[in-house]
Amino acid sequence: MARGKKNNKTSIGCLFWIALILLVLVIFLFNRETIQNVLDETGFVDIVAREREERKPEVEQREAPEASEDNSGVTEVEIIESPPEDTSETEIETSPPEETVIALEVDPETTEPKETEPETVKPAQKVRRSRLYFIEIQDDGNISLKDIIRPVYYVDSPLTETVNTLLEGLSGSELNMGLISLIPEQTELLSISIKGGTAYLNFSDGFRFNAFGVEGYNAQLKQVVYTATEFSSVKNVQILIEGSLNEYMGPEGVYIGEPLSRADF
Repeated sequence: MARGKKNNKTSIGCLFWIALILLVLVIFLFNRETIQNVLDETGFVDIVAREREERKPEVEQREAPEASEDNSGVTEVEIIESPPEDTSETEIETSPPEETVIALEVDPETTEPKETEPETVKPAQKVRRSRLYFIEIQDDGNISLKDIIRPVYYVDSPLTETVNTLLEGLSGSELNMGLISLIPEQTELLSISIKGGTAYLNFSDGFRFNAFGVEGYNAQLKQVVYTATEFSSVKNVQILIEGSLNEYMGPEGVYIGEPLSRADF
């Protein structure tokens, strides 16, 4: 009877342990991924493996000699420790780094010193007090010439600069004096030359058009001729238009086919 009770207790104990193991397995299977993540994050597996490798002795077994009569049944095991590895740093012969040489091509022309060009010295300007002629209209309507003296700056041709100053017209103070110029505003002096006392004045095509008729043409010619003949080297003036000699100027037919002097007006 007592033996039967003992067998029952043993069976119940085995069933308990089997049920416990199955419960643990079920819990493990359901939480396998969680456990695996925890082990990976903590590095538990790596730590255990590292400790096993460190504790593993390097043991070399060799066959024990035959047991003597005095030490029968005892096997001698000789543990041979391997010599420690030389942990000192190995000297490595390193060749010095090769120097990189970059060859630059130099243009021989650029290395030669350049000759310094001498600075061009501007010629000094000269000044001449020139007499310019403009038009003054009298109270009775008659046209007369009025001369104005101005300083004219030039380099080598005072006549050219004087005629150009005449073409530029009057200043503000001269306009207040009641003076005007009857030379067309679009007129330009193209060239000038003097031969045998005759000044050849070459004007642009704008010189041919005057809105004041015959009196306007005569007045503009008088302004040019009187201004140019203020120079001692000029006796008379030949008018050219765009480099050509014209017989007449304007529809009224003012004659300019030959040199004009002050006596012609």
